[in-house]
Amino acid sequence: MDELERRRTHAFSVIAMLALCLCGSAAFSSNTSDPALDLERLEGTWKLDWDESDPFEPVMKALEVPWFLRKLVGVIPVQINIEVRPPSCDACSPQLHVEQRNPVRQSERTIELDGVARPAVDPLGNETVDKFTWSPESGMEMFRERTLGSGKSARIHERRKVEDDLRTMVSTMTVWIDDVEHATVRRVMRKVEP
Repeated sequence: MDELERRRTHAFSVIAMLALCLCGSAAFSSNTSDPALDLERLEGTWKLDWDESDPFEPVMKALEVPWFLRKLVGVIPVQINIEVRPPSCDACSPQLHVEQRNPVRQSERTIELDGVARPAVDPLGNETVDKFTWSPESGMEMFRERTLGSGKSARIHERRKVEDDLRTMVSTMTVWIDDVEHATVRRVMRKVEP
């Protein structure tokens, strides 16, 4: 596979990932003692590092993303902006407001970090059930379930971690189809704005 094809595959992978996860499943862990400060590490604009990331093709294929969309990925730059929002009450969990931007589509979503499963719709119009959690020990995790066009059941688990340099976010995503693991990919995002 030549470099252009690799970049295209990665680009579409990112778009599909964003469509599937809205790239709002930011997760991280750190050694600091204040959970609020740890969560603040997510704040900012993040851009995919093509050279350090795995191809997303296995995940997209497992999730039945159409061939054309899988190939389109390499031509579209993708970045996300994450804003940490404080809890709205003493008993409430913090929230992340996530904006995904690329030349084709922009989307926004507010994520509750409370571990409650909620119905959602991804940018491609697929109905999902999403649950987001966060802790300083394990980072932020997204658990997503949806039914594919073929009728098969898909489960997606994504975990993100902001590295100690505070400029690198590593994401690991695993996809199960009908309870059989089909793909795991690692992506690296770099902070482009504080």
